[in-house]
Amino acid sequence: MPWTDDGDGQEPVTREVVETDDPEEAHHVIALKYGEHRVRISGPRARFHYRQATLRVEDLEVGESRYTMRNRAESLPYRDFTAVTVVSGRYAVRTTDEELRLGPGTTGRYPEAGAVHLVDDLAAVFVRLPMQRVAAAASVRTGLPIANFQFTTMAPLSPAMALLWQSVTAFARRQLAVNAVAASPLARAGLVDLLATTAVAVFPNTTMTINYLPGQAGVGRAIVRRAAEFIEAHAAAPLTVGRIAEACEVSQRALQVAFQRYQGQSPMAFLRTVRLRQAHWDLQHAKPGQTVAETARRWGWTHPGRFAQAYREAYGCHPYDTLRATGASASLEQSQ
Repeated sequence: MPWTDDGDGQEPVTREVVETDDPEEAHHVIALKYGEHRVRISGPRARFHYRQATLRVEDLEVGESRYTMRNRAESLPYRDFTAVTVVSGRYAVRTTDEELRLGPGTTGRYPEAGAVHLVDDLAAVFVRLPMQRVAAAASVRTGLPIANFQFTTMAPLSPAMALLWQSVTAFARRQLAVNAVAASPLARAGLVDLLATTAVAVFPNTTMTINYLPGQAGVGRAIVRRAAEFIEAHAAAPLTVGRIAEACEVSQRALQVAFQRYQGQSPMAFLRTVRLRQAHWDLQHAKPGQTVAETARRWGWTHPGRFAQAYREAYGCHPYDTLRATGASASLEQSQ
């Protein structure tokens, strides 16, 4: 069966499915995504079946694949970040320096080096991001220059961290399948940032071995005020620390250090506060039929429970209480 696309080309989330019993077609599709490779398949061709279903938004791909036979493939260096969680079957990958073997319920990462891949009747969930997005997330967290970032091993730090990755991946897949979430630029950007940041925390990399990087000298209250004004003016846009720092003409690390010193919080925490205030204003001036859930998504909150908790902490009531007071609320069930 050829490629099918469930979207109309206008949706922010593209849903793609490829399914075939032809090994040549399957590996052509794999090569388009992961680069040229040499492959040797074991077993009768009549048993071969391949299926891949992908949700793609901006730079992020999340999906699942099924490959029913054994194969051995030699691949060239791979430039993007890709993590795979095995659902059933076996997957192994070997480079000149490292070997990773994965069974059901385990997670690993594709190497950037040339490698040999061994697949045996595999069903898996995968996540793919440009390495630049992951390196940018690492830079925001630590101040490490993007050019100096790299992963050091293919396995997660620990089984607990592997479970964290699997949980975040499952959350992202569920959110991308919700049309209202997919339609929100802030929600989409938040999911990309969440996965990039989690990748930095889960898989060993150079941020875990560097010394502390001090902030840029001379960054004071004036820059913090300028950054706060920029955040206030662009709160509806998918902001990152990098974009805010660029607008203020300082380094990301310097901005973070200055914000912590003069505001007692990070730039992104300040942004969340601004967006919460904007959501509060929207609920106070709600239009007929407006819901709490849609208002939360508009301001980048993909999890209704966390939005409600933050709202109660800030305003002392449930967001639905504010909406109901306007007389424009829909039913409680619609608002959750």
